[in-house]
Amino acid sequence: MKKIILILGIIFFCSAVFCQQEEVEYIDNSFSEQITLARNINFIQALRAIEVLSQLYDNKKILSTSSFNQQIGIPVNQLHWKDALQLIVGYHNLVLEEQPGMYLIRDVEIVKEKDAEEKKLVITPNSQQVRISAIFFKADRSLSKEVGINWHTLIDGNIHVNLTGADDMGDEIIAASIDENLPETFKAGDVTIQLDALFKIVESYQRGAIVARPTITVISGKKGFVQVGQDFSIKTFDQAGNVIDKFYETGMILTVTPKILTENEKKAIHLKIKIEKSSAIPGALTTIINKSKSDTEVLLYDGEETVIGGLYDNDTTLERSGIPILKDLPWWVFGLRYIFGRTVKGVKSNEMIIILKVEIVDSIEDRRLNITEIEEQIEESRSKNTEADKLFEEKK
Repeated sequence: MKKIILILGIIFFCSAVFCQQEEVEYIDNSFSEQITLARNINFIQALRAIEVLSQLYDNKKILSTSSFNQQIGIPVNQLHWKDALQLIVGYHNLVLEEQPGMYLIRDVEIVKEKDAEEKKLVITPNSQQVRISAIFFKADRSLSKEVGINWHTLIDGNIHVNLTGADDMGDEIIAASIDENLPETFKAGDVTIQLDALFKIVESYQRGAIVARPTITVISGKKGFVQVGQDFSIKTFDQAGNVIDKFYETGMILTVTPKILTENEKKAIHLKIKIEKSSAIPGALTTIINKSKSDTEVLLYDGEETVIGGLYDNDTTLERSGIPILKDLPWWVFGLRYIFGRTVKGVKSNEMIIILKVEIVDSIEDRRLNITEIEEQIEESRSKNTEADKLFEEKK
């Protein structure tokens, strides 16, 4: 009996000592993970100090995408590093997200009033729509000056041209513009020509070309998007170190937001336009994106057109001239290609002209009513024809 009591006593003593050792070790670890920061320390400096403990004990980095970089404003006294991080981030109304391999700190997303209005827009069968027709026309930069095209005079598909020189293209423009309604006050050189006819003449002389003619229909208050070009990707790494492809849009990019305004039974269209012309040039170390952007707002009536120009770019061409065959020999054939030929580098400056036309489209409810009215008219016409046939038979 005494032996049993002695054994139990030894077991209880060893358990107490073991628990005490565990408690001491826990306290030591917790104390080593604590951090103290002064209230006047910079926010980024505080994150760097906390990041040392984060990488040591949690193997995670701290990444901040916030623009905040002032003093933390509160003292941190012997606080666990994770609690200190949450305290500082919460004190400045920032967002802390735990992700694989990192802690991400970002600003609170503030929904803009305009975006909120767009999200609140209720779409019904009576919602109005706007059809937007676009023309992307690429022309020589000097074309407008030489031919005398005033793009701002575009009305109802007709444009004013003031020809200052006599050439084949000018003669063809005059011939295409003359009709039976030519006014008596017509001056030599001043003509009004249809836009499509002008484009065909310019294209025939290789002074320009229509790149694209997209047409989209957009609900009033919503965004419409058109891209004429291609996407390219750049390989990068995510936060976990995985290789991913990040895609970018290039080419002619058109973003429009039409809104129909009604006042005194008159309708107008408030059109927000964003146009981007971009191209990517891959390099050995990085990729260069050349961009020309335009952002504007216009007010148009139903069926009216507007023109946006001034988006310039340069096309570089290399032309080889000289004696046939000899000019194309490889360089290692005694250098004959340099004696019998030469390479001419040409730079051609172009202007991208964008023409937009807006039209108000009937809602689907109005279109349904119109179809119903047409069906009723057809049925009424058939009924009248049947009655007329009966009268004709009675007379016989």
